[in-house]
Amino acid sequence: MYQVLSDIALRLGLGLIIGIGLLFFTTALETLFYKNNKEIHLTIVILLMALIIYALGDIALDILHI
Repeated sequence: MYQVLSDIALRLGLGLIIGIGLLFFTTALETLFYKNNKEIHLTIVILLMALIIYALGDIALDILHI
């Protein structure tokens, strides 16, 4: 049980770090390509949704021990 909680905390922490990095990257892209805001936001949202689905599936597999 402790290992599962440790894995979840580690993944959440790494997710926060990657999320902040993605926020800085998005800000830089918006500054460089300010006319393409909608395309940049759509790409970022799709990427974040894919990462969240992957992370939740990975956590579920760890909890179920499959």
